[in-house]
Amino acid sequence: NLDFIRGFALLGILVINVIAFGLPLTATTNQSTYGIDNTLDWIVLVISSVFFEQKMMGLFSMLFGVGIMIFLENAKKKTSKPKTLAIWRNFLLLCFGLLHYSIWIGDVLAPYAVCAFLLILFPDVKKPILIFLAIIFLMIAFIVITNYFSSLYDTNGKLISQEEWVLLVSKGGELSYGSIWFPDSEAPGNLIGMWWFIGAFFRAITLMIFGILLYKLNIIQGKKDISFYKKISVYGLSIGLPLSIYSVYLLVSSGYDPSIVFISNIFNTLSVIPMVLGYTGILTILNLKLKGSITDRLRACGRMAFSNYIVQTIFGVFILGSFGLDTFSRSQLMIFVFIVWIIQIAWSKPILDRFNYGPLEWIWRKLTYRFI
Repeated sequence: NLDFIRGFALLGILVINVIAFGLPLTATTNQSTYGIDNTLDWIVLVISSVFFEQKMMGLFSMLFGVGIMIFLENAKKKTSKPKTLAIWRNFLLLCFGLLHYSIWIGDVLAPYAVCAFLLILFPDVKKPILIFLAIIFLMIAFIVITNYFSSLYDTNGKLISQEEWVLLVSKGGELSYGSIWFPDSEAPGNLIGMWWFIGAFFRAITLMIFGILLYKLNIIQGKKDISFYKKISVYGLSIGLPLSIYSVYLLVSSGYDPSIVFISNIFNTLSVIPMVLGYTGILTILNLKLKGSITDRLRACGRMAFSNYIVQTIFGVFILGSFGLDTFSRSQLMIFVFIVWIIQIAWSKPILDRFNYGPLEWIWRKLTYRFI
């Protein structure tokens, strides 16, 4: 079940990452700036924003948290120091991530490794209610931090705060949102960039903890009744979809006004956990109900998620990059997405029919157990 969900998330994340591969940075945040040539492009924008933006990364983060738990359980059978082994494993992931970052600025492996260090070192919490309260605390903390950063800017996205630390951080950089929002800027503002990384960290670690919660409640394993997964699908999407849709509505209805940046992000972020829960229910049902010829291929994509994720970057950076940024519209970029999907669905299962692991998974595993 984990492999099936991971396979879906792997393919889905490309819908968002392709924007960063094929369009300037501003298009990933202020979507109206690049790649919008016709109505079809707007349809692609809305669908990707509502159903994919942050949600696929949410699925990945959730599964990463589950992966940490499973690894620690298995490591206890192989070594007397399972946490040390887990830290070494994620140090290797950090190294992979830094290499990946040298190719593409959108890497998530290095931030995931940093989050993993915190989760591994933190004592194991047995009571699910305490994990749930930690998730609530992190979500509230993110909202408070976002509201604070919002107060540092005026409605035009210009920095107005004169606090000493704000002036220090923003020195030498854009005194506005910069290229995160304004297409005529050459660089992102230092302060908005800081908020962006803080927000990414909070989302990632919160979803990892959420994954641990689902694992401890025996939900993510796919072993409960189908009726249960139907319920969490309905409940999750009933809460998450309106929040996600409203986030996009705020942006589109305002003409992507800079005063909407923070509030729309809050609504989208709040939609992620319920949407991820809804997706978990739907995908678990599909994993149980679809023909094996379909599920086996998606599971194979999930088992090779590390290798496939890096290959997506290589294709995006070196193939799309060869044409130059802003060559294709959003709908045209979806053609690239479909082609990569076909390739990865086609090759993952034959590779795993012959080998136990994908190439990068094999290297990571060998290096992890090098000293045992």
